[in-house]
Amino acid sequence: MMKRVKTPFAMLTGLAMALVLGLGPAAADVTTLNGVGPDRDFPRAWRAYSQMDKRFARVGTPRSVATVRKIAIGSSKQQLVRAVGQPVSAYKDGSWNFNVALPLPQRNKLICQYRVYFDDQDRVAGTLWRRPQCANIVTGQ
Repeated sequence: MMKRVKTPFAMLTGLAMALVLGLGPAAADVTTLNGVGPDRDFPRAWRAYSQMDKRFARVGTPRSVATVRKIAIGSSKQQLVRAVGQPVSAYKDGSWNFNVALPLPQRNKLICQYRVYFDDQDRVAGTLWRRPQCANIVTGQ
């Protein structure tokens, strides 16, 4: 997959457009696929180790890496939901949060938080993973 290179002009133009549209800077500067953004207000869960049980585990929609790789800039919301499942939450800026279970060796899986931003036509404008491990699995790094 080819990553888009953002020039300073493109970043300022995107930021200005998002501010005019009322999206705020958080949505405006996410214009690439499979970035990493742990500081982007992903839902957090915390418990003391002694309080952890099955209910504490984050559940993700099982998806293959090939299926997640089908997401592209410009994908529709319908294509997105087919690829990664239903969102678990939405943000004020219109972005959606997903919990995706990506396969690991020996039948293990990694539950990944995936945030998707949309443009003014409800098409995918950019995506972020909360953890770099998840982005690395999808990008093959």
